[in-house]
Amino acid sequence: MIAEALKGKTILVTGTTGFLGKSIVEKTLRAIPEVGRINLAIRASARRPAAERLEREVLSSPAFKRLKDELGEEAFARLAAEKLSVLEIDLGADGLGLTEAGRAELARCDIVIHSAAAVEFDNPADLSAQTNLLGAARMVNTVRETGKRPHLVHISTAYVGGLIRGLVREEMPLDPGLNWRHEAAVLAGLRNPVEEESRRPEILRKLRREARSKVGPAGTPAMARATERLREKWVKDRLVERGRVHANAMGFSD
Repeated sequence: MIAEALKGKTILVTGTTGFLGKSIVEKTLRAIPEVGRINLAIRASARRPAAERLEREVLSSPAFKRLKDELGEEAFARLAAEKLSVLEIDLGADGLGLTEAGRAELARCDIVIHSAAAVEFDNPADLSAQTNLLGAARMVNTVRETGKRPHLVHISTAYVGGLIRGLVREEMPLDPGLNWRHEAAVLAGLRNPVEEESRRPEILRKLRREARSKVGPAGTPAMARATERLREKWVKDRLVERGRVHANAMGFSD
């Protein structure tokens, strides 16, 4: 039934450099060979263009070993060339950073599977909100702006259930009971006060003493770099903790 429904369809999958996104792409290629096309949302990095990341970080993954063994390397390469393409998307940018050609390709997608997320437990709260909350909102808004209505599947972690115990049924309406726009603003506002606090004289003195104990009698540049690394870690640790406290107050684990 699923294979028949997806026959000839164009699918967009986000998060394809992560463990879940790779598995979605591999399973689709293996179980639904008549799928029309799979667009992999990949953002270019400072070191590699998006197309190179597809080869190095996705197709070379052990997740594709079974399919490669079944088809052989050459047949797999042909299948990947025929069925897979890269759509450069930046979840941190308005309009997902899409070009005109990219927006046209998004409009051709019949299904959007949004599995991109920051899943680290120790990620600063404002950065997690940029990807997990605002990134998802940007995806929905950009899809809506195309004027099309593809099936949109948003995949989250098990922790979306929060601190509730016992059986939690996925029933409509799925209303979290809070204003996500307000929450995004609260989380975005956490960093500046922490940054300012990290530059208070007493904090910097403490960090310099710690840096001196680590680098010894090094010169001023080395001492300054060590102090700045410690200051950045100090900021990150407090953003993680403040984000966790805020999440707990809202009924979530992090």
